[in-house]
Amino acid sequence: MPYARVRGVDLYYEEHGEGPPLIFAHGLMGSVELSRHFGERIDAIAARGVHIIAYDARGHGRSGFSTKLADYEWTSLAEDMLELMHTAGVERASIYGGSMGAGTALMLALEHPHAVDKLILRAPPPFGRHAAEARRLFGGVALMYQLLGSRLTARMLMRFPQVQEAQRTMPHFSLEQFFARQRREAIVPAIRGLLFSDPFPIHRLDEIAHPALILTHPGDAIHPESSGELLHDRMPHARLAVAPTATYWQENPEALEHVVAAFVRDEPIARGLPEKRRHEHATASDAAAQ
Repeated sequence: MPYARVRGVDLYYEEHGEGPPLIFAHGLMGSVELSRHFGERIDAIAARGVHIIAYDARGHGRSGFSTKLADYEWTSLAEDMLELMHTAGVERASIYGGSMGAGTALMLALEHPHAVDKLILRAPPPFGRHAAEARRLFGGVALMYQLLGSRLTARMLMRFPQVQEAQRTMPHFSLEQFFARQRREAIVPAIRGLLFSDPFPIHRLDEIAHPALILTHPGDAIHPESSGELLHDRMPHARLAVAPTATYWQENPEALEHVVAAFVRDEPIARGLPEKRRHEHATASDAAAQ
């Protein structure tokens, strides 16, 4: 699989399928390889007629890293995404982003709107006052990695009740291995650069006029439902679907594959979206499909 030289580091990426282009961006501490554990089967989405370019963000997975905190700010991550697109020969694409990837997608839409077709935002990151909880939690995690290293940090994190509960919801995925595989020298600046830099400019969200699909779920302090509500309220062409549980998409990967591919291909989403608590703004493409 290829690498792209982007702003001084080599970013690992994969390409799958043929059709309209979709950039796939994972969340903080994630990677392309780990995405399947969260119900994101990239090759299966691509098989539905989508050309997917999935990459490991700076400091994650098989990509290189830098130690300058400014390289992990929202604007910097968006520049990484844009340069990767250019390397892959893509001038305009839909963006699928989860958590950190969702924030990166939003920033790309703000800074380079011409490069974005549609947005699919799964579990968007916390904004405003809700970001304080993420800073407190991940700030402590970064300090543990710095002082203790990856293996000992993983063992310590597994003692936390919240982590133990998360492990119970994903019995086939070892969170201890997930934490232990993080590279200390890479993940510390990645966390601190993202969470302790300038906050996301939520006052600019109404500038994003792209069609957007927002997927949220309850019971997650790091990815609160309020983030999805905020995006839905501020972005004029956004559709919001709230899953009934935090593990809905892991348990229904085929539904996610259908929803993502249909949205990217501008086809009606006839099934797959949660029935519970779904609402949307009308868009020009929706009207044309009716």
